[in-house]
Amino acid sequence: MMESTAAPGSAPDPEAFLDRVLDFDGNYYERLIAMTDYRRDPGEARILYLCRRLVAGGASMVVTDSEETFVMKVKIQVPPRPASDDPREPLPGPSATTAAEIAALRKFQCEDLDGVPHLIATKCSRQGTNGPFPGGYISYIVMTAMPGRNLMASMFWSLDDAVKEEIRDAFITLLKSIWRLGIAPYDCALRNIIWDSNARRCSVVDFEHYEAAKDPINMTEREEMQRWGIVQRPPPSHWAVEWGLYKDP
Repeated sequence: MMESTAAPGSAPDPEAFLDRVLDFDGNYYERLIAMTDYRRDPGEARILYLCRRLVAGGASMVVTDSEETFVMKVKIQVPPRPASDDPREPLPGPSATTAAEIAALRKFQCEDLDGVPHLIATKCSRQGTNGPFPGGYISYIVMTAMPGRNLMASMFWSLDDAVKEEIRDAFITLLKSIWRLGIAPYDCALRNIIWDSNARRCSVVDFEHYEAAKDPINMTEREEMQRWGIVQRPPPSHWAVEWGLYKDP
């Protein structure tokens, strides 16, 4: 295994090993500003960027006429932590969650479903000696950007009641459309619901974690909205119910 040049125990700087301009089979995208912090998960780290498409202009790259920006999700295999189940050898990638998200975004693109990201480009490459885990993977997904702010940042529970109801109606309609494609996300959180207050439009993001969906005709709407945090749950009958150790009859 090749040795990383990063100092032991230090958090690597993504700018030290990520290319600014990336080639996706002849289509070029330039990383712009980071949308998130560099965050470590088990076995891999991640960071999201805004990006834009470039075109060849003679001997150099030039920005396209379009001002459209996209989201680039980057996931990097990182060295194993002590006493963990993290992979101890470089892997070709992508990780299972990345592969799942690529499949979902590709399906959304093929079905032209509104309110969810569509796959634009993807690639997986090997880290060089300046990466955190030389020889491990770096996976990239370029996807359409969803306008608006997530409901966590928008402080959903501080919004007017009429606006909350409007969001709930738009969300459950969209979620049923996602279920019809066989995808039921289970990373249910306010941060993954986007509301565009200008267009009055709801979007859902982050499809790394999902399961096969039931027919939406069988959806219990209130329970789904409780899972996503946009409807309050009734208080549990017992602490064991809240901790998932027991189910009410």
